[in-house]
Amino acid sequence: MAETAVPEITPSVVTGGPVDLSRVHFVGMGGMGMLPVARVCAERGFTVSGSDTRTSEGLEVLAGLGVTVHVGHGAAQVPPNTSAVVFTHAVGEDNPEICEARRTGVPVVHRSAVLDALMAGRTAIGVLGTHGKSSTAAMMVFALRRMGQSPSYMVGADLDGPATGGRAGRGGLFVAEIDESDRTHIGTGLSVAVLTNISHDHPENYASPVDHVDAYEACVRGMRPGSTVVLNTDSPGCRALASRLATAESGLRMVTYGQSSSADWRLTDMVSAGGSSSAVVRGPGGLEFDLALPVVGVHQLLNAAGALAALHAAGQGCFAVHHLGFFHGVRRRMSPAGEAAGVRVYDSYAHHPDEVTADLAAAYTLVGEQDRVLVVFQPSDQARLDAFGAEFGRALAGCDGVVLTGNARSVEERSLRALAGFVGAAGGTVVAAERARAEAVVWAADAARPGDVVVLMGTGDLIESGPVLRAALSELIAAAV
Repeated sequence: MAETAVPEITPSVVTGGPVDLSRVHFVGMGGMGMLPVARVCAERGFTVSGSDTRTSEGLEVLAGLGVTVHVGHGAAQVPPNTSAVVFTHAVGEDNPEICEARRTGVPVVHRSAVLDALMAGRTAIGVLGTHGKSSTAAMMVFALRRMGQSPSYMVGADLDGPATGGRAGRGGLFVAEIDESDRTHIGTGLSVAVLTNISHDHPENYASPVDHVDAYEACVRGMRPGSTVVLNTDSPGCRALASRLATAESGLRMVTYGQSSSADWRLTDMVSAGGSSSAVVRGPGGLEFDLALPVVGVHQLLNAAGALAALHAAGQGCFAVHHLGFFHGVRRRMSPAGEAAGVRVYDSYAHHPDEVTADLAAAYTLVGEQDRVLVVFQPSDQARLDAFGAEFGRALAGCDGVVLTGNARSVEERSLRALAGFVGAAGGTVVAAERARAEAVVWAADAARPGDVVVLMGTGDLIESGPVLRAALSELIAAAV
């Protein structure tokens, strides 16, 4: 759900202020941060409209719920009786629908303010952090629903189908993934805040790792006294934040999780192999559970521990641990994307060096000693490549071969060549650097052999090339017979 643009639009209402959602219009409604919020609004009974540059399955689902959907942007698409026009910082001030709202005096509000208004009056569990937000939030939603609860939720990923990241539940709990990319997490009203980790990201909006800790501190200090902050002690950034909160009267209750012996919720015996992961979880008061997840990656065990700690803090007991044994993950988080010619394809949303490293480690638990992991990597944007190019190179060097490709945000060809140089300098193998993603996946198909895993990695449209990759694999095998 990352927003990588520099903030340009000044909202009419800040987060926490009054927002009239009775007739709301979303600009860029198809984005993974906007679509679930729009769905919650529609299910609450509000009149909802919106636009995006292209259609999608998710927008079709919204249309089926009575939402007015426009493809393309235009001033005439803002209804005359609109009560609020919603944006993210991926939208420019010159967008014709933003301009029309300004001209007619309709309040222009950021998505975070809308989410905050939707959570008002409920026990709001917010999931924050550099990585793992979607999976952690989805685990809580999954467990609560299996426990017979009816939570409202907003997750920046599809849970089990198009437009399934948001629902308006009947119960008093609201689970929300909170975006930090543009600092709009500051001021959000939460009862429980889970911080999965804190590391440097979004260089267009943050100068350093300390800058991130400062922003998260401002966020949690805005919570009501008696609220709970759940922190991952395996993250240096979270430990720094915990130290700040411990040395001052914050009025907050701190709960920790991780592998440290000092963690309130401690993970031991962590193992990931053959498509599943397991650990032992020891909680407060002598609690002890076997945690088993049918998903790959030890990092998902940490996400599960954070989810358990947060639900416990919200008064939901420890029953969730049993239900997580049926959690198969969310879309685009090292999720299976098909198989052809003996080659398995996985879809990864990794767009930060730490995430690349974690997903590659997960991928290697899926292959035998003689098999390989190949990656088709699509950088999310130029600013991220400029800031983290060398780190990406070192992370991608951890696979057996990588194909680099471009995206819709016009990553420059010189940048792909520079990234290839970083991969090579770190001892990795670049199979090809091809800006056209359709051609890139053919390179990957040509390099793959039965038993290998190919990971399509990035936040852009690369996943749409999954069918092309599988077809290319099948054609190559057929030609060899």
